[in-house]
Amino acid sequence: MVEHTEKEDSNSNLWLFLDEAFIEHSPSRKQLMISQELKLREGIYNFVIRLGTTLKLSGGTILAATIYINRFYMRYPITTSKYFVACGALAISSKLNDTYRPPDKIALSACILKNPNKVIDEHSDIFWQWRDQLLYREELILKALNFELNVELPYSLKDLLIEADEIETSPDNVFNEKSKDILKIVVSSIELFSSLPVLIAYNMRTFFGTILVITIIEARQRFQLSENKILELPKNYLSKYIETNAYECWDCYQFMAKLLSHCNQKDVRLASHRNIIKKFPSIDRSTFFGILNDDSAT
Repeated sequence: MVEHTEKEDSNSNLWLFLDEAFIEHSPSRKQLMISQELKLREGIYNFVIRLGTTLKLSGGTILAATIYINRFYMRYPITTSKYFVACGALAISSKLNDTYRPPDKIALSACILKNPNKVIDEHSDIFWQWRDQLLYREELILKALNFELNVELPYSLKDLLIEADEIETSPDNVFNEKSKDILKIVVSSIELFSSLPVLIAYNMRTFFGTILVITIIEARQRFQLSENKILELPKNYLSKYIETNAYECWDCYQFMAKLLSHCNQKDVRLASHRNIIKKFPSIDRSTFFGILNDDSAT
């Protein structure tokens, strides 16, 4: 168990750890190098996506389950039970996000995914093993998380930002014109980047703000702005509308970069998160802060 590594947070979130807590003190570190753990976490994430898609669960249900799994593995090391844990997390999340799926259905779908060449039904021994393990892991997750299951998801925040009145910007800033598309990309990117354990060190609003900055930097090229137009965040957008700040977002970006630096791309057996690495731009500090237009960055 990771001890004495929680960071101070405005929401007093006990599930936010110091950046080094995962890198140096993860419960799995005694058995696994960080590159090995990141690869295993990516495999769990991919399984959750496949299982959630099979069960026709919402993006919010899948993302919440991913957050529960990342938190759980800050209390327990990753073992061969990892797919049972994933099923338990999805079962919990489906109950809380109005997409309930019975344990039998989750277990059967998981069995079929992991055993594609076998004929499996609700009379199969393997099905009963998965069902029993799912129920046991569900209880274990709830206890490990102290039944603290409320998590902030990016979807409601995106909707609030889209519905907000047009924000005052400079005449040459096209942010209001492009904001709806930008915010949709942010949410999609958060779903993708959640395969990394970012949300054990930073809250959703800081994660959202970080991905927003990355998206805007990339959008400057995608939108092919004319010479007399710019794209940057309106003044104090991070602090006023997202309730985070420039320095936290920069720290979050650096943490993501550090995690990706451990995704061993030279060793095929340890390589992971290739899709994220392709989408994660190298941004220096001056560029990052240059588009913020935020008093907290001064």
